[in-house]
Amino acid sequence: MKIYKLPERRELSALPEGCAVALGNFDGVHRGHQKLFDSARDDVKNKKAAASVAWTFTTLAKPVISAPYITDMQAKLELFAEYGLDYAVFEDFERVRDMTSRDFALNYLTKRLKAATVICGFNFRFGKGGTGDAAQLKDLLQSCGIDCTVMSPVTGKGHIISSSIIRELISEGDMDGAYDLSGHPFSICFPVVRGQQLGRRIGIPTINQDFPDGHIIPKRGIYACTVKVGEDLFLGVANIGTRPTVSCDGRVNCETHIIDYSGILYGKEIKVDFYRRIRDEKRFSSVEELRTQILRDAEDTKEYFGAMYGG
Repeated sequence: MKIYKLPERRELSALPEGCAVALGNFDGVHRGHQKLFDSARDDVKNKKAAASVAWTFTTLAKPVISAPYITDMQAKLELFAEYGLDYAVFEDFERVRDMTSRDFALNYLTKRLKAATVICGFNFRFGKGGTGDAAQLKDLLQSCGIDCTVMSPVTGKGHIISSSIIRELISEGDMDGAYDLSGHPFSICFPVVRGQQLGRRIGIPTINQDFPDGHIIPKRGIYACTVKVGEDLFLGVANIGTRPTVSCDGRVNCETHIIDYSGILYGKEIKVDFYRRIRDEKRFSSVEELRTQILRDAEDTKEYFGAMYGG
């Protein structure tokens, strides 16, 4: 079990006594998850607990997520801090998968996590084989005097908000829809790797980032983005795809032109937030034609963000 103090993400050996613990996998950290965080913070505010905690699994807990994951551990830490939580706990799924429902509730939560209150979603499952549900958790905890809040579904656009729906939207390139249900843009934050350096040679430098195994990959195409470099935020044009004009290896990655930036970023972890899919990926007949299109995409991106912020 790894315990982090937020927002500085400092790793600790133990939690404080009397926590409000929000339970979940929290992939995507969407609006439904944020309701659990609100409840945990309210418990602290109302002095029912000393600190708010998000409890989740480490990245790539395969028995938990069979579909591609949206947010890795570092992204979750950033979002947990953004939504005002005090601590984050990442547990190895293998450590808890064979616990009985009773052991998980009455020993693990109360003694290991030092829970004063517990918050979970309506569809939370726990215990060996997922035999425990939210109602059982509430009963078990109340038997030893611990409050358990079971949150009702949160809806958006006529659907119960879920990680699976957000995955579908991202896979379809619908970043507006994913934003609406998540409450924040889909993002990546991966190391910059060396590419062919063609962009720099034609006056449009780009950064290349590879998707880790198991991470969701948006629909191929060109996206209007923002890019964080240090403490500065730039607009960007990201290509998700195989770069058919200049490459033939068929490997999908993210190649981003950071507008009005030309520094060297190899090896640095750069965050890219995706806001709008502009167009399909396309093979051009020449590098010059590609250059012209990227410049046009950059203008479209500026117009998009200008309209968004009234500029």
